[in-house]
Amino acid sequence: MPIFAFAQVPQKYSQLAPIGWSVLSGASGDLNKDGRSDIALVLEKKQTDLPLTKDNGEALHNNARKLVVFFNTPQGYKLVAENQSLPVAEQPNSCLLDPLAESEGISINKGVLSIEFSYFMSCGGWEWPRHNYAFRWQNNGFESIGFDYYSFHRASGDETNKSYNFSTMKRKEIVGGNMFDIRKPQTKWSNFKSHQKFTLANINFADFYSQFEY
Repeated sequence: MPIFAFAQVPQKYSQLAPIGWSVLSGASGDLNKDGRSDIALVLEKKQTDLPLTKDNGEALHNNARKLVVFFNTPQGYKLVAENQSLPVAEQPNSCLLDPLAESEGISINKGVLSIEFSYFMSCGGWEWPRHNYAFRWQNNGFESIGFDYYSFHRASGDETNKSYNFSTMKRKEIVGGNMFDIRKPQTKWSNFKSHQKFTLANINFADFYSQFEY
């Protein structure tokens, strides 16, 4: 499905951003099986709510971000979902690069809305984790149907690969993988628990791991 970055944002999509916000990226595709192309956008506030400076005196890029979804209706685009817990571009006193700029970002494929964050540290850490979240429109909301966690150690090449299915509550874990080794990894299946049903409206991308037993 069409995916666009900030430089190629179609004008009709940028017009969906509320005053004071700009479109960073987005994707289009049918999300509610009505044959119409819906739209999901990652928005960033044009001004920060908490002005901070880095050690070099430059302003910290910590403008708030949010994910919004619009259904394409005969009356026009209708806002149906919003989440304001997206990670910002820069954290104070951190070597973490922008989690969205280093990732696959947002996509729509076969009715599933996905968003990925990449947590690459330019200093102070060897692991490179990626989090991918999948949502489907059902029961009058965007319910979480899957979460994938992948990470590798940039020195040793050791990989961590876990996939969680929130429809079956099954966890798939691939163990023994290594980017620099041809050894065959093993696949393990297990159950996991969640104390709540996650939706795009209530999920906390910034602190997701504490929300269920992984």
